[in-house]
Amino acid sequence: MDLVAEEPSSVIDIRKNRIRSSLLLHLYQSGDTSINKMAKLFHASIPSATGIVNDLMREGWITETGTGPARAGRPPVLYGLNAKKYLTLIMDINRHDTQLCIFDLHNQLILKRKVDIRLDDSSNFLEELFTSTDDFLKSNNITRSKLWGIGVSMPGLINSSQGINLTYLNLTPPGVPLVTYLKEHFDLPVCLFNDTKATTIGEHRFGYAVDKSQVLTINIDWGVGLGIIINGEVFNGASGFAGELGHIQVKPDGMLCHCGKVGCLDTITSAIALIRQAKDGINSGRATILKQIVHGNLDLLETSHIIEAVHAGDEFSIDLLSTVGTELGKGLATAVHLFNPEVIIVGGLLAEAGPFISNPIEQAINKYCLSDFKNPLSIHISKLGAKARLLGTQAYLFDNLIAKEFS
Repeated sequence: MDLVAEEPSSVIDIRKNRIRSSLLLHLYQSGDTSINKMAKLFHASIPSATGIVNDLMREGWITETGTGPARAGRPPVLYGLNAKKYLTLIMDINRHDTQLCIFDLHNQLILKRKVDIRLDDSSNFLEELFTSTDDFLKSNNITRSKLWGIGVSMPGLINSSQGINLTYLNLTPPGVPLVTYLKEHFDLPVCLFNDTKATTIGEHRFGYAVDKSQVLTINIDWGVGLGIIINGEVFNGASGFAGELGHIQVKPDGMLCHCGKVGCLDTITSAIALIRQAKDGINSGRATILKQIVHGNLDLLETSHIIEAVHAGDEFSIDLLSTVGTELGKGLATAVHLFNPEVIIVGGLLAEAGPFISNPIEQAINKYCLSDFKNPLSIHISKLGAKARLLGTQAYLFDNLIAKEFS
């Protein structure tokens, strides 16, 4: 008898929690709204929507934010996500440095610290990360109770559902998933995500890909990654590895890639490749202001110096980026034929070069793509820049934590 009596209540609770989580996701994504709009959006009655709003207000999830425009009569009360309910910690890890960021639930960046910790496939990296993060939180008086969870974006072959990064297996003891190791140290929920996919979510939620269904994002960083949106959803593949554009072979007799293969796109178009090509050109006697920018010390040469030289009109640096862009465009032409996107968004370190990188990419796509694929296609430099990756990691973390909170 008890089981029969509990079943209807259980079904009602499940539906109620689905509406609660959907409402919070809607407020996070779209901003403030009224009870009438909530009821229509989630196919609920006004009394039911009012009850859910009251529950969420009592729990501190939402607050009244003001009133909206009224067509007639009293203006509707607007409700929004309570930005102060929790803070989140975002770890943005790459092979050059690591950023530690604190966000509120309105995606406002509260605190940021860049630490000189370069991703390395050894346990020493996590020891340094733990020390720096603990100091960052302590020095800013951020206790564990204030944090809702941690989002981690990093390069590599990441299976988010298993919490592992197959490219960097030596970060943790054998058999211990990276997410498990992080959870044990911080005693908080942790979500691990590939950096390019994080960027893609950021662009889809907040950048040029908003309201787009078929999108490619190219992340030109220390490696080259491709983010894919199909029918409005990020495409992950069977294990979460989809989009490793940097490891398609483009030069069978080319250089050895760090992955162990020969002639990968990474070896001629990544930030590391660009710096190597610049040094080779300088050492062979090419005229350029790059040597002057780094005061003769080529060990200090970074992509930022090359981009600085490009904007100053340095012919050698412009040629370098043109070559990189052309090769990227060739690789992207294949992806365009496979996925038929409506927009391509260029991001990463080299995107700071603006048209000096996007123009040769576009010219190569025009040259190597069938004409019918080019008609609906537009190419943009990301307006969010590096923030796309942070916002994408934050959005991915929010989605997962809400699902867990109201499961």
